[in-house]
Parts: sequence; C-alpha cells; structure tokens
Amino acid sequence: MQAIKRVSERAIAWLHTQALPASPQNYWLAFACLDGQHGELSRTLDALLDGGVRLKQVEADALYEQFFGRAATALPHLHDDEGSTDALRHQTLRLADLAASAQAVTGEFSRELESLPGLDAADPIDVRALVGVALERAQRSERELARTTAEVEQLRQKLETVRGDAERDALTGLPNRRGIDAHLAKLRKAGTPGVLALCDVDRFKSYNDRYGHAVGDRVLKTVAQSLTESLDGHFVGRWGGEEFLIVATLHLDAGLKAVQRAKDELGHRHFRLRETDEPMGRITFSAGVVPLPAAAEEMEAALARADALLYQAKEGGRDLVLAAEDTP
Repeated sequence: MQAIKRVSERAIAWLHTQALPASPQNYWLAFACLDGQHGELSRTLDALLDGGVRLKQVEADALYEQFFGRAATALPHLHDDEGSTDALRHQTLRLADLAASAQAVTGEFSRELESLPGLDAADPIDVRALVGVALERAQRSERELARTTAEVEQLRQKLETVRGDAERDALTGLPNRRGIDAHLAKLRKAGTPGVLALCDVDRFKSYNDRYGHAVGDRVLKTVAQSLTESLDGHFVGRWGGEEFLIVATLHLDAGLKAVQRAKDELGHRHFRLRETDEPMGRITFSAGVVPLPAAAEEMEAALARADALLYQAKEGGRDLVLAAEDTP
C-alpha cells in the first residue's frame, strides 16, 4: 500500500537528517521507529534526540542490537504469537502458584483442625480452646487469601497495561494498527454500521525537510489531538506514518460531513514554530471515505477504495475529502 511507500521515504529522509548512511540496518531502525508500531523504540529514540541532537552511529548500532539483534528478546509485535504466548504462559504459571499457595494454607488449616485436642469423643471438649485455635487459623488463612487476591489483582492490572501499550501508538497516544484491528473486530461482531476514512497529512514531508523530525512529530501529535477533539465519540487511530484512520458509526453522508468538519477545524487553527514563534501556516489533510464493510475479508478492498479516493483528493488539490459516491 502507498502508506508503506511513504513511511519508507520518511525513513530515508530521517536518516539523511541524522547524517546516517542508509544501510539496511539503519534503514530498518528508521522504518521501525516511524511506522507507529514500535512504542518502546520510539520512546527511547525520542529521549536520545531530545534537544535536537543527532543520533550517532554507535547509538544506532546499540539500538538495533537492543531491539532487533536478539531473537529471543526482540519487540513482542515482531513475534506476536510467540511473544504473547510466552507472556500469557508466564502469568498463568504465576497465578497457579498463588492459587496453590492459598490451597495449601486451607489444607493445613483442615489438618490442624482434625488434630486439635478434645475431638476424641472419649475426652471432654475444651470448647474455648477449640474455638480459639480455630479462630487463629481462620484469621491466618484469611490473611493469606487476602494477600493472594491482591497479587492476582496486580497481575490482572499488569496484563491490562501490557495489552493497552501493545495497542497504542507511542507518539500520538492513538490506537495503532493492532488497536484499530481490535476495534473493527468489535464493530463487526456487534453488526454496527458505519464508515471508515483514511486521512493523510498534506505535504508532511515539507515539515520534516524544513523544520526537522522533531517538529514533524509535533505536527502529527497536533493532528491527532485535533481529530480526536473534532470527532469526539468516534474512533481515531494512527494508521502509520502521517496517515490516520477514522471509524465513525454514521451513514456515508453523515460520515463524510463529520470528516469534512474535522478537516476544516484543523485548517482553522494557527500554528507557530515553538522555538522561534515563526508561523507555520495551515496544516491540512486529505481523506477518502467509504462504508465500513460487514465482513473481515472485505476490509482490504474497502481500504484500497479509501486509499484510491485519498489520492484523488491529493490530485484534486489537497485539503479535500472524497466519499465513495464522489468517484467519477
């Protein structure tokens, strides 16, 4: 798809900005950082480049080794099935250990009750002693079970955090491809009708070329924020590079108007360069809007139609939204 081509072009431009050779290893590092799917890598690079410094080759080599040089510890989404399985297995074993610990305490309690003095029918029963020992053991068991419950809750929260991080774009905070797929799957399961729009920031390369990669990233964050505010109640995700995907639970005409309003609201904002207060001009996007398909196997064709409409909008002068019915 054209999005991959544009991310590739951005990767080459980013390497040029950093004065790094476009070697296969450097190119892969740049592409992985810019495609919106590698949150930890993006955060690490942002920290290294804070203040406008350039990335050194030795730092690039270290990052490549850290994230891609070891198959067993590469980023989870590079080995999604295997990584997810390993993580789930680890958490399941931990949960089993906690349950076994609680079971052991309960079993010990039962055995101690059976061995308490006074349970032999031939002997008189000291009820006070029996109740006191039973109460002590019950309280200890309750404390152990409370500790186990707290640890289980911590594990649940960690799993939710890992899942959330895996479905979020590190730069914009929007859902990434994985988060988009999950949202679309929910809509298909519920049978919810709607539209999807593929949006591309107009002349984005010029921001990187003129102001640098850091400003380009701020432009993407600004667009993400504007779309989220303008389309409140609808879904906005980062498709990759400078592309965003909107899913609105509206019919085609209403969906087209909603995306057009979002485009206009972004265009009415005034942006200045933070460092110099220099006006940056209008930031605009072009978009293609199509009905949301009901079946998963139709999604690729729908995205291709949206992508084709997007490029018609680009060729038509940019800052334009076209819907499926607008095709000639």
